[in-house]
Amino acid sequence: MKHKTLKSIFLSVFSFSLMVPAFSQAGSGPRYETPEDSIACGKHLSAYRTFFKIDLYDYAMDTWLQAFNDCPASSEMMYIDGVTMYRSFIQQAPEGPVREGKIDTLMLIYDRRMEYFGGEGNVLGRKGRALLTYRGSDIEQVQNAYEMLKRSVELEGKDAQEAVMLLLISAGITLNQQNLMEDNQLYDDYFLVQGLLDQMEGRSSRRDRTRSKIDELMLKEEALRCEALDRYFEASLEGDGTDISLLKRIVNVYQLSVCNLSDVYVAASESLYALEPGPESAHNLGVIFLSRNQSEKAEAYLKEAVQADNLDSNTRSDWYYDLARVTYANKNYCQAIEYAREVINLKRDYGKAYILLGDAFVAARETLGDEFQQSAVYWAAVDQYQKAASADPILAEESNQKANQYLRLFPDNEEIFFRDLKEGDPYQVGGCINANTTVRSRK
Repeated sequence: MKHKTLKSIFLSVFSFSLMVPAFSQAGSGPRYETPEDSIACGKHLSAYRTFFKIDLYDYAMDTWLQAFNDCPASSEMMYIDGVTMYRSFIQQAPEGPVREGKIDTLMLIYDRRMEYFGGEGNVLGRKGRALLTYRGSDIEQVQNAYEMLKRSVELEGKDAQEAVMLLLISAGITLNQQNLMEDNQLYDDYFLVQGLLDQMEGRSSRRDRTRSKIDELMLKEEALRCEALDRYFEASLEGDGTDISLLKRIVNVYQLSVCNLSDVYVAASESLYALEPGPESAHNLGVIFLSRNQSEKAEAYLKEAVQADNLDSNTRSDWYYDLARVTYANKNYCQAIEYAREVINLKRDYGKAYILLGDAFVAARETLGDEFQQSAVYWAAVDQYQKAASADPILAEESNQKANQYLRLFPDNEEIFFRDLKEGDPYQVGGCINANTTVRSRK
């Protein structure tokens, strides 16, 4: 895979990142050594705040620097305001030593805040984000930022900020693409974050968006590779194939990455079904084995899935369609006809079911009597292709191609006359096809 520039991944991420809470714990240690120091510090803080509140950062800077250097434990708000001002200065500064110096000062502000007011998990997340923002094109700085973000997530746990989790994965992907991080480490971080997001259910409105954004990023950057996932999970699966949470994690990530042919995925899915049997897991296994051309196994699982109670009509129709497909693949054409009709009964505009029904009619024609009766099946099949095109215009081209293929195989006028029939007469195709159609001659 072609490596991208180091900033390219971060650009889409920063637009999603949200500000984290401003305050951490109260300061510790002595604030002032003498009453005079206290008065001086109070004047510095008051003076810079006067200009800061009206966005005159250049005028605020002299007294802010005095407070920052002489009164480091006097106010946590001083550090928060300092970040705001220096971000503005960096934004305005052209590339070069002056800008780099201001970035260095910004990093120092974060360090001093942690030194005097604690809150390491919160502040490291902020510092890592700033480092990626301003020095994301330097791979060494990406490594430094990654370490900060990782430590922040580890310290904050389920209270970690969603933006920090997202940036942790973003930085990890970059390092992985530059061969500076093993696949397993990236996956460890990914599943750590997923686990924390699971614990945040009901606690954050941004949780689901963050999860989606992280998954989207992993897929877009091709980080979820089937072979790498196999290597990551093989040992765990062999070690404990009864850990339901592990099995669900495997199944979910393989489905996300569309690694349906992986033996690890199949083994995990079957183990999960054995521990927690149910219609969803049965259907999932049916689809897996269908994609692996193991149609007999697929049919058994799909039959079990459609028999479940309390399925909504859309789900049941989709599952019956899968069952119709697999029974058709197994050459059980009469069953395929039955299941395709179940689909249509549930959802009249299910275009693909009409196509499958027409195909099954043609395949089942040899169960009928003489040559005329078998050729009459083409009338019923063409009817289904026409219904498919009407139900779903997207299928019109495919349906018309199939219909044109069989129009040439209709009985000719002589055969129709010999059967004491004429064009337009109703006709019933027998056997398991059991379809009412109309007499038509070959053109």
